Amino acid sequence: MLTLYYVSATFVQSWRIQRACNKIAEQLAQSSSIAFYALQPGNDDGFDPTFASSELCGNRNAAKVTDILWLRGNQRGCCLRPLQALQITPWISFPSAPSLLPFAYAAETATPTTTPTEAQPQSRITLSSDKTQHLHLLVESQVEPQRENSAPHTTMVRLEDYGKLIAWKIDSHLAVLIETDIEHFTKLLIMTFLQNNLCINDNLPLLRIESVEREGQPQPFELLANHLKRQSRNVAEINAESWQKHLKDLRALSVLAHQATEFETQKNRTEGKTGLLKQELVSQRQPEQAAPAAVQVKAVAVVEPTTKATSPAKSTQLKQPSPVQSPLNKHSELEKIAATKVTPRQQPVEVQDNTFTPVMATPAAKTSTPNKSFVAVKPSSPPPTPAPAPKLTPTPTPAPAAATSASRPRPILRRNKDSLGESKPLNVLVYSDSASARESAIATLRQLLERDVYTIYALTPQQAAQKFWMEQTALLVVCGSVATTVGQILVDYFLHGGKVLSLCSDILHFILPNYRTAEVREHELVQFSYDKWQRVKMMHHIFCYQPSPVKKNFSTDSEESTGQSHSRKPSMELKDLAGQTHKLDVKVLGTEEIWNTPSLMLANSLQSGGKAVFSQVHLETNPSEFEFDEEKFTVLKQNESTRLEIFTDLLRKYLGVQVRDSASADPTATGVVFKQAYFLGRHESKFELLEKLRLRCTGTEHVIVTPKLTMKFCGQDDKTPVANTNVLPILIHSCPDDFSTVDYFDNLKTEHIGRLVIYAPVVSSSMHVINDLELVHGIAVLPLQQTAGVGRSCNQWLSPLGCAMFSTQLHIATDTALGSRLPLIQHIIGAAIVNTLRGHPLYRVLDIALKWPNDIIANGNYKIGGLVVNTTLLGSLAIVNIGSGINLSNSKPTVCINGMINEYNVRMPDSKLPLLKYEQFIALVFNEIERILADVQNGNFETFYALYYELWLHSEQNVKICLQNDQEKDASIVGIDDYGFLKVKLANGKIETVQPDGNSFDMLKGLIVPKYN
Repeated sequence: MLTLYYVSATFVQSWRIQRACNKIAEQLAQSSSIAFYALQPGNDDGFDPTFASSELCGNRNAAKVTDILWLRGNQRGCCLRPLQALQITPWISFPSAPSLLPFAYAAETATPTTTPTEAQPQSRITLSSDKTQHLHLLVESQVEPQRENSAPHTTMVRLEDYGKLIAWKIDSHLAVLIETDIEHFTKLLIMTFLQNNLCINDNLPLLRIESVEREGQPQPFELLANHLKRQSRNVAEINAESWQKHLKDLRALSVLAHQATEFETQKNRTEGKTGLLKQELVSQRQPEQAAPAAVQVKAVAVVEPTTKATSPAKSTQLKQPSPVQSPLNKHSELEKIAATKVTPRQQPVEVQDNTFTPVMATPAAKTSTPNKSFVAVKPSSPPPTPAPAPKLTPTPTPAPAAATSASRPRPILRRNKDSLGESKPLNVLVYSDSASARESAIATLRQLLERDVYTIYALTPQQAAQKFWMEQTALLVVCGSVATTVGQILVDYFLHGGKVLSLCSDILHFILPNYRTAEVREHELVQFSYDKWQRVKMMHHIFCYQPSPVKKNFSTDSEESTGQSHSRKPSMELKDLAGQTHKLDVKVLGTEEIWNTPSLMLANSLQSGGKAVFSQVHLETNPSEFEFDEEKFTVLKQNESTRLEIFTDLLRKYLGVQVRDSASADPTATGVVFKQAYFLGRHESKFELLEKLRLRCTGTEHVIVTPKLTMKFCGQDDKTPVANTNVLPILIHSCPDDFSTVDYFDNLKTEHIGRLVIYAPVVSSSMHVINDLELVHGIAVLPLQQTAGVGRSCNQWLSPLGCAMFSTQLHIATDTALGSRLPLIQHIIGAAIVNTLRGHPLYRVLDIALKWPNDIIANGNYKIGGLVVNTTLLGSLAIVNIGSGINLSNSKPTVCINGMINEYNVRMPDSKLPLLKYEQFIALVFNEIERILADVQNGNFETFYALYYELWLHSEQNVKICLQNDQEKDASIVGIDDYGFLKVKLANGKIETVQPDGNSFDMLKGLIVPKYN
């Protein structure tokens, strides 16, 4: 019997593998990417394309999952379109085999073993002679080898047995590019993911295998290795301590590769603007009071303009760089960097350039970027008094475009360029070509920015190119190298009123093209002064940009204090993408003390008020990143508080960003104290749920462990654990002091929703309490404050005190009316929240509406709420987890309901409205959710659609959509379909269903007609 079972299981597994292989071959022929990847245990991305494709791929944001190939435990396999592109210019080529860098791999030939008479060694791998069968694979792994006892059933897979090793890079994980063919790609998948054998060279845990399109050439390993100290690894088997030294060597090589890439990119951009780099122009420069022997060796690359400028007001327009150099030219670029170790510090020849006289910029209101936003036109007359009970009566479905009834006018959405200035919490975006620099910048910003005001996101090149981010961005932070096409867009953002902080980035050269002189400084500590902070030591950028003109005519703080700058003309001029000229005023804020080169600079756009601060020192770098270098670590640690003070001062004084006071700059001072939660409701219902959860409990106590949270239901005699971000004790028999159960249950009229409640004064996220668990229909989690709230598409959700937040779990049978249209649930919940106020006899006067798909808007353009819905199918039952929040009493980050009530009471003192209590409002929302759900489950979809169109902002709104042939067309919104997607009408009268293109900034921009439906 067991033999029969084994044979059957083997047959099924073989069938699954064969089926996956057939699909792989089919998809590769259609220019798709194949991605197999492993998630963290307990996570479920639902085949989210942003997880399916590697963050290293340049067009990751455009990825769409078109087919599912593999699903087992935490492993996924899928097809992605378009074919994902990988730029490997900052990567490193593999040294000749055999080698130990970046991991141990064997020679390209295999020693013959069949007979001792064989004299010719055989090639380890022979790829197909048909080049159309060749492809490139991105392989990613962790950087720490797995222990032998941690995965006893895994066998190490050697990548060199399945393809040619091309290039590698290391950051938070190791990435390898190999060239292979379809046959060997399939074999590699079979040996790894399809057999649950995730282990490659050096026993590194495998994370991903993804087919990609290669772009660029890697940096030659031989040239990079010549400029590093002797490598620490010389044997295959090394201990944990030696492995850490090995990783240090790999990261040093990776840094040098990035520097070489940045140097080459800068040179190409410079050549495209002004001419060729001429090494013979380099001449020596000595400090005034220093002996030549004491001078630190450096190399200087100088740019000579092709012509001498004579016009004092000649504008500089962004231009395309010259074509990227071929790999044969890399040698000279690397030697320029290598010269930092052998060439004395030199002085560039001063070159005549434009002469400008700056004028002080007067503060100006931020000019909106070209993209438009929305403003609602208020109804001309107040709506009449509705019926006392907000009940829906079945009526024939009106046409969506005519959904507005005469009895209840709805605001009409109009385009207005300045209407969304504060409609959402403003974003702070970080653009970086390095994951480590991006993480460092984000960590520092979270430490310094005012809480509950900004959301901080990484900006990808694809998102930057779409430009949807511009209207909602308070600050753009740029680190490292910037591609020319992206750089032009970032400059355009600045010229139209944006605020930019450049942290050791060549965006400086885009905005200030006359900063042409690049001086190489590899891992150098410099001493500079800024404002009251004197003789500060920090790490300098690899390049030191300096202005080329003999007379820079850039103001300094000291000049402003003496009034010298008032008679000067603008420093320079720059054209935006539309060809309009903008005058800039540039001044130096801080200088390095030895060579008097600018360390901090400020550029003002005199027309738009745009501001850009440029730092040539690494303000984002935490001293912990240099723990391996005791000398640098000690110095940086001593200057850490000064670093944060300077960073804060630049944000506040020049970029207009709200920051915390100095007392709260400590990263450990979160201001949040985690507390125990409370289990509220009927005792019988509580213990029925605890009995249901018994199988999920660990040990004899009521402890439930989920991927994000450990919960313990505590009785009267149980020991209560200390609450923290990962542990939530829940008291079964107690009532909270800061939550009125009387106000809540007296207003609650439901049968199921909200009857069982877990009230948590502070929790990481209320969704963490219900995710990964099958609880009961209608259970609710009510947090007073969240520390890690998550919105749609993993967006951040600010959760300050005063925000009315809840999560609830619904159980919906798939054979019911709503079960066949599950995507409508988010629209039902949104309509219920809005109609709680719009259908109330008192609060109907408040201007609250829906913005598709799930935003709650106040006064036509202020976002005050939203929701997220996650659905899991268990057989014929859908487990729907809903999270929502709406600004009730918190004035930050936008406006709130009680603030609107206060404003109304000022205008209408004779008919004042009572403020809404938190408990009362949540109960009223639950009442409305259950009422609408019951109506829909009875099949009254027409009634729901009629209500939805009364509450939303979009009927007859004009939008732009992208058709299947990538052609952009104007269309007008006419409604939503059975699954909640937008229906639009084209000029020819054709109705199309559209969906978002994946951008997370504004879902009404970039609407596309699905290509694969």
